[in-house]
Amino acid sequence: MTDSEPVTAQELRIPLPLWTVLIRIASMIGVLVAALLLAVALANSSDPTSYGSLRTRILSGLVISGLIIAMLLALIRCSGHRGLDVAGFTTAVRDLRAFCLGFIAWSVPAAATFFVLALLGSPLQVAAPSAEFWLVLLLLFFAVLLSEAIPEELVFRGYVSAVLAERLSSWWVIGVQTALFVATAVLLRGGANPLDVSLFAAMGFVLGYARLVTGSVWTAVGIHVAFQTASQLVFTHSIIKFDGSPELAMIALGAVPFTGLAILASVPGIGRTRE
Repeated sequence: MTDSEPVTAQELRIPLPLWTVLIRIASMIGVLVAALLLAVALANSSDPTSYGSLRTRILSGLVISGLIIAMLLALIRCSGHRGLDVAGFTTAVRDLRAFCLGFIAWSVPAAATFFVLALLGSPLQVAAPSAEFWLVLLLLFFAVLLSEAIPEELVFRGYVSAVLAERLSSWWVIGVQTALFVATAVLLRGGANPLDVSLFAAMGFVLGYARLVTGSVWTAVGIHVAFQTASQLVFTHSIIKFDGSPELAMIALGAVPFTGLAILASVPGIGRTRE
């Protein structure tokens, strides 16, 4: 391996004591949970869809993402590394390509599913003036990107996966980080029903698998921001109206695109940004 090649999670095998693995993972997840809970408390808005709430999420997201990156760098350097490549960063160009790949790979099957549902009598319609729709979409995109997608993916599919890979095989890394992701999501929500838990588990598994096969954590960021932006538009914001049931919406937003992503990632040569 040359100095210019990024180190993947699978190649990261540092002979540090087991107790340091637990402390590093707990420290990173603890910082994320504390930051997200504080951001929710500071927002204190009865209307999460208002422009003010979205702007607050963007500003708090900038702070949270910056804090996670700083924590990431500190923990990586304490482990004897010098760069973010161990956490799934490659080059700026490759990571941007990975982000776009993840975003498109989720969006295309989701859009196709909603198109089919529209043909069957359950259309998805814009219920607001064009200017309002695009403004809300833009604000929501950056709110999700900065306050959810970047910090959560850098923690679970980035750092936590890299630390687990020091001692576990790839499939165990995916499984354990998925379990930690689900547990954290349930903790932040104060509980969750079985449907939510299964969705979090599918999301964690697919995002972990995408991170594995592409070599870039930004693939998972792209998938995450596409999924959460669309989900919040459909289920929370009034600018979108879906005439079908919540179950049909979840099929279009979750089951179909995540299954498609898992299949696509399994195709040899697809999305390998580190090559």
